[in-house]
Order: sequence, then structure tokens, then C-alpha cells
Amino acid sequence: MKRIIFSFLTCLCLTSCQKTEESSNPKGAGPFLIAYNIFKRDSVNKDDWEVMVLDPETGESKNLTNHPDVAWTYLAHENKIYFISDRDTANRNFFLYEMNSDGSNVKKLSALRLEDSWMDLDPETNEMVVSGRLSPEIRYQLFLINLKDGKHRQLTSDTSIRFQDPVFSPDGKIIAFVKSPKQKIESVFPEIYRMDRNGGEMKQLTKFPVDDPAAKGYGYNAGALRWHPTENFISYATTRGSVSSIFGVNPDGSKTWKISLTDKDEVYHDWSPDGKWLTFDQYQDTVSKQYHLVLMNWETKESRILTDTLHRTQLAPAFLMKQ
Repeated sequence: MKRIIFSFLTCLCLTSCQKTEESSNPKGAGPFLIAYNIFKRDSVNKDDWEVMVLDPETGESKNLTNHPDVAWTYLAHENKIYFISDRDTANRNFFLYEMNSDGSNVKKLSALRLEDSWMDLDPETNEMVVSGRLSPEIRYQLFLINLKDGKHRQLTSDTSIRFQDPVFSPDGKIIAFVKSPKQKIESVFPEIYRMDRNGGEMKQLTKFPVDDPAAKGYGYNAGALRWHPTENFISYATTRGSVSSIFGVNPDGSKTWKISLTDKDEVYHDWSPDGKWLTFDQYQDTVSKQYHLVLMNWETKESRILTDTLHRTQLAPAFLMKQ
């Protein structure tokens, strides 16, 4: 959600319901669903975000939350969707919830208040790593939440720093995250770091180019992290020039490279559990101001648009399995 949302909320308007042209379906688009987020135009509730689910094989989509809250999913696993919501509290006071892929069995998982940030799950331990807050002074710190009982354990304790968008390595031993100073410092940007599961051995992985035009403008320096499940690299969003793209970085920081193949803004993304598919949101143009979801075959790079124009803001896709 975060910064990109505010840039397009100012330009929302009514759109047509015409079907967007698509390329051929990538071969073998498998037995999975994609959860994602939309902004719902509502004359009563001005800040209404809903969680949707889409079947890439049929093109059918469904609103799962149907609630006048801010609901936003950052993560899905197997047939569970994890999302933040302010439904039981004040506007944008977020807590962690889960639901089934059909929208049933909505359940609050923890009393820890969360920041608006990426998160990740270690299925072996049933622990989730999140960015949370304990008080107005203790914010943007990393925590582990035990999903069995909702109890949390704090991993970081530097209140001068924002720790956001944490993600586990596939073996659960390492956590990558975005670290940035709360007070802006010249030539110091949000960067990707890694640490061990207990918060030790912190190491910087990225270094944003100071001479890039985006260094002085609006956009992502680093954010929206995912860890590829089979090829052992971290994908993330960063803005270079005037375009936000998906990049990759090795876990030791030795190499960074661009993953996005277009010159369109592509930020929020997810990898299928087998690593064979990449899905991401893509800003089409400044005329339509349309955000679509795209599905790409990681091996062939063949891709297609999944969504129609019924909703203009369609963001942050996450893979989950069909029930």
C-alpha cells in the first residue's frame, strides 16, 4: 500500500468496464489463485480498500472482504490469505487477520498493532515476521508473531530507524528487510539489509545510486521485498530515473540487476511457490491511469494481463493455492 497509493488516489475517476486486450495465456498457468487489493469507490466510506481473489485460468474474480475498512493483503500461503485491517479500531490502526481463499473464517491473529508494511511467514515454525509498533515512540520495529497464540517477540529496538518489509529466506534462517533513518539524512536512503533470525549479524545489501535522478524525487529507493523460493535472490522495487521497476539482489549483496522487462511502473509482486511464475502490478499510462495485474512465465518471460478495467487500482498480487 504505502507511498504509491497516495499518488494515484488523487487521480481516481470513473472507468469503463471494457475488457483489456490480453496476449496469449502463458503455458501451464497452474492450479493457483491470486489475491490482490483494490480501491473501491464509495461515496460514504472514503478510504475503502478491499481484498479480491482472481482465478488466472478463468479470469473470474471475487471481492472477499466486502467491508468498509482498509483491508490490504501482503501475503498468502497455501489456501490462507493474511491481511491488515482497521475494521475493529480507528482508521488505519492496523492489526493482522487471516481468512480462507473463499473469504470465510476471518480471524484476528494478534493484538500487536502493525505498521503498513510487507510481512512474511515461516511455515515450519508458524511464525510471521512483521513491522509493528508498541507505542507512539516505539514504531517500525521488527517482531516475530506466533500464529498459534498471537504472542510476539521483538527483534529490533533502535527507535531512530524504520525497519520495514521483512521477508524470510526459504530456509527461515535469515530475514531481509528495509532499513531507513526516521529523520531524513542527506545521501542516506532506505536500503535492503539482512540479519539472522534472532536479529544479529546485520549486513547491508543494496546501495542506492546518489547520482540517480530518483534520489532527489519521489519513488522507491527499496521496498516490497520477496525472496525467490528456488533461485536464492531477493526481489524488490526501486525507482531509477522516473520509472519504478522490480530488481534482484543476491543474499550477500554481490550483485543487483533489473528484473522488469518494460518501461512501465512495476512495484508490488510475488513468486509462485515453485518459483516458475511472477505476478506483479503494472501502471499502464498517464492517460488511463490504470493499474493491471500481470502474470509472467519466469522461464520464457511470456506474460499476459490478468485483470479488466472494472477497477482502476488493482495492486499487490499474492499467490495462493486453490482449495
